[in-house]
Amino acid sequence: MCRTTDGRYEAMDPANGRKLWDVPRAEDTPGESYLSPKGFPFTAGSATRPTVHDGSVVLVAGGSLQVRDARTGKVRWEKPAAGPQGFWTTRPVVADGTVFAATNMTDDALDIRAALTAFSLADGRRLWSKELTNGDISFAERASYEPLAYAKGIVYALSQGGLVAYDGRKGTQLGQVDPDAKACRTVQVLGPSAYCVGSGYRAGGDTGLHLLDARTLASKAALPGAFASVAPTAIGPRAVATFDKGLRILDPRTGAAVASFPAKQAPSGLAQSWSAPLLAGDQFVYADYSALYTVRLGADGRPGGLTVTPVPGAPGPRAEEEDYDPNYGEFLNLKIREPEVLPVGGIAYVVFDKGAVASVELPK
Repeated sequence: MCRTTDGRYEAMDPANGRKLWDVPRAEDTPGESYLSPKGFPFTAGSATRPTVHDGSVVLVAGGSLQVRDARTGKVRWEKPAAGPQGFWTTRPVVADGTVFAATNMTDDALDIRAALTAFSLADGRRLWSKELTNGDISFAERASYEPLAYAKGIVYALSQGGLVAYDGRKGTQLGQVDPDAKACRTVQVLGPSAYCVGSGYRAGGDTGLHLLDARTLASKAALPGAFASVAPTAIGPRAVATFDKGLRILDPRTGAAVASFPAKQAPSGLAQSWSAPLLAGDQFVYADYSALYTVRLGADGRPGGLTVTPVPGAPGPRAEEEDYDPNYGEFLNLKIREPEVLPVGGIAYVVFDKGAVASVELPK
C-alpha cells in the first residue's frame, strides 16, 4: 500500500505489482505535499502513511480514520481523527486487534487538544482516549503528538511532556521519560529496554542515545558519543546500524563502531540517495537508486562483508529537477528523496521517489 505525493493511495499485488484499488485525494485538502519556506508542512490529502495489518489497511485522510479491506479497498468502518502530525511520517499504529491513532479532544472552538485514542480494529469501537497536550498548540510547540510504536502490550506516544507509555488494553499510563530524555522524538523497543535519540530541536541540542526502561521509560543509561551525530535506525540484540555517508554497525553495549561500509557516490552531476537500514532476520538491509545492499551478522554479532544485489527497474542516479529552488518551499514531488525498503517473506520491495516500485529476492 503506497501513499502518493498528491494525496492518493494505491494498493498493489505483491506478486506482480498489479494495481488492486486506489483511494482518491480527500476533497478540500491540499493537492501537493510541501514544506513552506518557514518550515510548516502541508501534506496532500491530509493523508497519513498507511498501515497494513492482518488483511486490513488503516489510514487517515481528510480527517477520517479508515479501516479498509486490503484486497478490495472496501471501507469497513471510519471515525474522526487527526491528520498528519509528524510531517510526512505519521501513521496509525495497529497491534493486538487495536488501532491507535492521533485524535483531537475539543471542549470548545478555542481549546483543541491532541490525544491518543484506541479503537477496536474489528468494529471501530472506541476503547479509550488520553490527552497528549494540555491546550491548543502554538506553531513553536508543534511536534508529532501521536502514537509512535507498540511492543509487548505497551503503546508509546509523544506528548507535550515527552515520550509516554500506556497499557495498550486499558489506557493506563505506565511511565514518562525523565527530563534528560525529553528531547526524544522516536522510540525503538528491544526486550526490556527502549532506545531513543534526542532530536536536538528546541531542546538544548540533545542528540545522544538514551537507554530507557521499556515499561516505565525511566532512564537506565546514555550510550557514548558514537551515536551523537546520527540516530540509529536499526537496533538488534547484537548490533546497531546507522547511516552516515555509509553504513556504520555499532556494538549496542558500548556504541563503538565494529564495521563501516562507505556509500557508493553518484557520477558527477547526478544525485544519489539511500534508504535507512533495516534489520531483516540476521542481516542489515538498505538500498540506493540502483541496488540492494545487505550485511549479514554472524552468531557472535560480528558483521560479514557487503553484498550488492542489482534491483531490476531501479531508476539509477538522476539530476535535480530544473528550476527547483527549495528556498521557495520544498515540494515532495520535485525533491530527490531516499528510497524505502520493505523486506517481507524473503523479498525486498523497494519504493523509489518517482513512483517506481520493484522487488528483489534477499540474499540467502
